Amino acid sequence: MPQLPSPGAEPPPRPSSDQPAELSFTPRSRVRWLAPGMLARTGVGVAISEVFGTFADRRELQRTESGAPLDLSAPPASGAFWLDYVADIGDGFDAAATVASQLAAEQLELPLGPRRYQTQAGSLLVFGGDECYPLASRANYTDRLVGPYRMMLPWTERPRWLVALPGNHDWYDGLASFLRQFCQGRWIGGWKTVQSRSYFAIKLPGGWWLWGIDIALGDDIDKPQLDYFRDIAELLDPDDSIILCWAMPSWVESGPENPEGYAPLEFFERTIIPDRAMLRLSLSGDLHHYARYQGLDLAGQQKITAGGGGAYLYGTHHLPNKLNLPPVESKDPNKHPPVPYRLERCYPSKPTSRRLRAGVLGQVYRNPEFCLVPMLLYLVIGTAVSRAFPLLGTDRWWVPNTAPLLLTLVLLGAVWLGLNAFTGVNGRRYPARRRLVGGAHTLGHTVSIVGTWAGVALGTEAAGWTWPWPSVAIPVAEALVGVGWGPFVVAIYLLLADRVGPGVNTDELFSAQAIQDYKCFVRLRIDTDGALTVFPVKIERAVRWRFAPDPGPDGDRRWFLPVDGVEPKAELIEEPILITKRPVPPPPPV
Repeated sequence: MPQLPSPGAEPPPRPSSDQPAELSFTPRSRVRWLAPGMLARTGVGVAISEVFGTFADRRELQRTESGAPLDLSAPPASGAFWLDYVADIGDGFDAAATVASQLAAEQLELPLGPRRYQTQAGSLLVFGGDECYPLASRANYTDRLVGPYRMMLPWTERPRWLVALPGNHDWYDGLASFLRQFCQGRWIGGWKTVQSRSYFAIKLPGGWWLWGIDIALGDDIDKPQLDYFRDIAELLDPDDSIILCWAMPSWVESGPENPEGYAPLEFFERTIIPDRAMLRLSLSGDLHHYARYQGLDLAGQQKITAGGGGAYLYGTHHLPNKLNLPPVESKDPNKHPPVPYRLERCYPSKPTSRRLRAGVLGQVYRNPEFCLVPMLLYLVIGTAVSRAFPLLGTDRWWVPNTAPLLLTLVLLGAVWLGLNAFTGVNGRRYPARRRLVGGAHTLGHTVSIVGTWAGVALGTEAAGWTWPWPSVAIPVAEALVGVGWGPFVVAIYLLLADRVGPGVNTDELFSAQAIQDYKCFVRLRIDTDGALTVFPVKIERAVRWRFAPDPGPDGDRRWFLPVDGVEPKAELIEEPILITKRPVPPPPPV
């Protein structure tokens, strides 16, 4: 196995304080996804990346970089080779550091019931995509990824390799920050980045290969990358096996409603991998939970989503229990025969995921900037309504003012169109049911606005308040109701929309809560006989961290320690999964 250069003969000096100038980064709180400014910046980033990816795909420019596979195939002295996979990483400091602390530990005991499994930190760490949120930038990589990982492993006598795949959030600046961070041989604490492209191939012990594919924003794979992996495929021996890393779980999102969702991955498997049975394990992130599907054919391929590296939890209750890959409905005449897959385990469990949905009723108020949106909405429309119907409390209450009435109708129509479009932001399935819940969402806000206006107008009339008091009281009341009640209407809508079907604002339901707990990653071991064992790791609770200027009597090298002294508790999600080498077919009869 090639030797890594040492990160230094001695550990770097410990910071004397938790000031950003001392730490060389700023610990960030978790992203507030419902904040209007955040939504606007992310939307602009997505739009720019779509254009950039179309007209200036940086993958096309990487063909001049060395693409030689990293050879780690020499058996280690300890006998077994260990590697770790984690995805969806750089969000809030506490969650990212919690996962990083477990990946950094040299030894990790993983309990499952009465049993205990001793595991070792990976000689290779794989980042599976979305290394920082909300948008890729030098500052976000430094503060949300590099900082937490360096704090947990500032130095080690046994340096480790690190490779990364870009996810959609890494592509939002056209991949510029990703290439700077991961393709220039930089150190992240005790991990050394070693790739020169945004995709990679690594030869592992026991006849295993690790392939990482860059799918940009979910499009087809570019030709230079296909040529790269065709050349790598020429190096395979007949009994080799492949672990394929892919930044989004296309298998979950494929089916009768999206028959071509799996097409890019199926095309790669069919045209690049010499034998379908060579692919034994597929790993992905993007969905922030753990889920394992097992093929029901003789090969028994495993497809695992492990996107719990730090980003907010995404529910599991909509995961399909069965898949056909590729989907039977796919129109590709050259596709492989479909293979059935079954959901074997997910974390958190589906009942837990359903229970967590109700948290949005309170958590929506943890986004104070978002409360300004319904406040302004209620204020503008409520004021327009009060101008349109100025005679409430008299026998001519129905007499409107034409211009304010038209403005009110236009505003309500715009709200209805916007909220109906919001139901389809993550998919176009279930159009009738989406229109129904979108209409209910609009009605809920309309009733609240009109009810507030009517209540204040009638109340001031009954109290004998004359102008200008109603004109002052109505806008104030609408703003207060908008701040206090408007977010609750949105939360009720998100709960209803999630029941319409998979993908109908489920992402917004969970991103509004920004749940930092229920973290996960995958640890893999390759034994001397070539057998691969997968250890799915969960961490139920993210730990809060404090700066530790003194390493203490135990000489803890970490620069941050748990606030309450209780270390993160890593456990197994399920029994370790044993994946044997692919069966080699017998030679054809002479």
